[in-house]
Amino acid sequence: MSKRGIAIPSSTLINETDEKIKTFKVGIIARAAAIFRVNEIFIYRDPKLDESELICDLLKYMETPQYLRRDLIPLKRSLKFAGILPPLQIPSHKPKRLKVGEIREGVVKKINPNGTSLVDIGLDTLAILGSKAKCGRITVKVRSKNPLVVEEATPDAYWGYKVKVTKLKSILKKDNVIITSRKCKFPTLDEVKKFHNNFLLVFGSPEEGVFEIAERLNIKIKDKPCWNLVPNQGVETVRLEEAVFISLAILNFVRY
Repeated sequence: MSKRGIAIPSSTLINETDEKIKTFKVGIIARAAAIFRVNEIFIYRDPKLDESELICDLLKYMETPQYLRRDLIPLKRSLKFAGILPPLQIPSHKPKRLKVGEIREGVVKKINPNGTSLVDIGLDTLAILGSKAKCGRITVKVRSKNPLVVEEATPDAYWGYKVKVTKLKSILKKDNVIITSRKCKFPTLDEVKKFHNNFLLVFGSPEEGVFEIAERLNIKIKDKPCWNLVPNQGVETVRLEEAVFISLAILNFVRY
């Protein structure tokens, strides 16, 4: 099973003051993650600027199917400009057209006394789930249209990413970590192949690299691969959202 992740700092948007631009840049990162099938996005706290809540809210909003947002996403100031975000159009974002056997995301709306549950799967009618389920988001498979009956299921395709706010120190304890920095060496093809389907790429902020942030936080980085995935860059700095796209594209290309 693939386990692909990226880690970005809470200071990811430190160079931006316009809320629309902040929202748009998070949208670019989310698109990169979805295009290259990232399973986890970590936001590590940087005291220099902690906008982890804003970034997390926007990433979760984009990953949530449109028909579930009203139930699962509360109205927040951080989502003021969510309307400019590009759609992800990942397999979990289903249209209203329904097919028997397809897997969909839903939200449990009611638990009946007889042990069944009613689930909103984005249609005009609630689906019947023949078992008790916790209120909240759930993945189901459509068993029949009339009556509309579903059962709990496991996705059979890329289903989106999870978002977690954490500390840089916790991220660096993971086995599959790769630091990205222009100060590091260019990886060999064999090195990239080793990690192509199991990696956690760690990115710095627009102002500081991972090593600089770690030093400021009194964290020592030891024995972790460090790669420069933009060799011979023709610009003074590669923007974070650009680095995410480039790095994931390289690992994806090597895999296939």
